[in-house]
Amino acid sequence: MVLRTSRLPEAAHGRRNPTRLCSRRLPTYRASVNRPRPELERALAFVAEHLEAPLTAADVARVACMSEFHFQRVFHEALGESIGRFTTRKRLERAALRLAYERESSITNIALSSGYSSSSNFSKAFTAYFGCSPSDVRNPGGVLPDQVGKITALYGKDFRPQALYTIPNAPDADAVKRQAAHWDRRVRFVDSPGLRFACLSSQEGYEFSTLEATWSELITRCRQLGICGDDVDAWGMAFDSPDLTAPERCRYHACVPCPSPTALPEPLFAGELEAGRYAVFEYEGAVGDVGAAYRSIYSCWFRHSSVAPEDFQPVEHYVSDAPRGGHVAMEMWLRVRARER
Repeated sequence: MVLRTSRLPEAAHGRRNPTRLCSRRLPTYRASVNRPRPELERALAFVAEHLEAPLTAADVARVACMSEFHFQRVFHEALGESIGRFTTRKRLERAALRLAYERESSITNIALSSGYSSSSNFSKAFTAYFGCSPSDVRNPGGVLPDQVGKITALYGKDFRPQALYTIPNAPDADAVKRQAAHWDRRVRFVDSPGLRFACLSSQEGYEFSTLEATWSELITRCRQLGICGDDVDAWGMAFDSPDLTAPERCRYHACVPCPSPTALPEPLFAGELEAGRYAVFEYEGAVGDVGAAYRSIYSCWFRHSSVAPEDFQPVEHYVSDAPRGGHVAMEMWLRVRARER
């Protein structure tokens, strides 16, 4: 099904939760972030694919076809943070998701596969950033240390491990099973060869007004290029969890399928639905409940399945007209792999 251009998707907006600040006085963070150039989008995708490996600014600059000096300057201007800080933040954010949702993976394994040389170094970096230890994320509900992490000091965002779970404290096994059964009735599996997109990035993450403007611009440009007509096969890529990432750092791409040979002038750039096996969940409900749906899938359904998330980067397919009355119908595409035993 397709999206009418007179109505635009707002599901990503439903993911945004109000930031809960702790009672102490903290700096207010607000960065001016520009739309990344297509070369930087390639670099960002490269970082996401190599978080487990040692990465230098020179490595990433080569992907963007820039000198290291020029790349670092352009990256900071566009993203509002250095490539080093961005890479560290993404490693720790993904590690937090793995700690919460990959119960079979040890903290040491997650540390080593997140680019750290030891669990001790990982624990120090994690605690310094989030203000709580990896164990606090894996077993939420206890008393957290009275410590302000870098996520709060740098970005003005508080982090609570419980926010990653649908049923955080001593979860009732029957309640988890009921949640899992709910999604079992709404999931199918797709072995996808991949899909190429024409993409446009949102300049202010999941802000609804910005999403509207982004979709309007994307559709106008794609019509001009003959990529789409009045009806649009609309997909969205949300790269960050609002439970972990400050609103100003959340990234969203509006996407429409695009034939491979099509040249894409700036600010459009090529993106893709990566080839692989996907668990595709049907969601129809309130826009404001989209975030809770993802948490339920990750913390309950995956726990009772034989698969695990591949990369924690869901892709949304807007299968009907855009939301009416605060409700949306869409598919949540999550790339999966066999669970480790």
